[in-house]
Amino acid sequence: MYPYINNTNDFSHIKNSDIDEILRGEISAIEAYEQVMKKVDSDPEVYRLKEFKSDHEKAVDYWKQQARFLGKIPENTSSVWGTVVETFVGTSKLIGEKSALNALKKGEEHGLSNYEKMLKSDKLTSFQKNEVRNTFIPRQKKHIESINSIMKTQ
Repeated sequence: MYPYINNTNDFSHIKNSDIDEILRGEISAIEAYEQVMKKVDSDPEVYRLKEFKSDHEKAVDYWKQQARFLGKIPENTSSVWGTVVETFVGTSKLIGEKSALNALKKGEEHGLSNYEKMLKSDKLTSFQKNEVRNTFIPRQKKHIESINSIMKTQ
């Protein structure tokens, strides 16, 4: 047994559960936007959805970098959460464009809730909490407001 590993089932030395949770959410958001953009690719508002997907890609890059900075191995998949999102968005796409947009909105609201919880985390640095407060929460709110606006025009 290696001296630096206390328990073979304890991965806390290589993982940060808060960063992993937000990474899974951000990765599943990218997957959801990809699905919805296939449905609404002719919509004049699709440029906004592309911008939001890009915001989530930037968030994934940021949180992976932060995990590495802390000496942790970053999450690379959306995991089970991605399957749930894929099913929900896929079903919504079958029902219609407005339902697909509503699915994105629900995901953004969930992401906002996760970021707000992260402000209370003892596993994040004050710098990371400032980024959450000043970058990620405002972005989530912007996405929600914009999706609401798009849905009103549908």
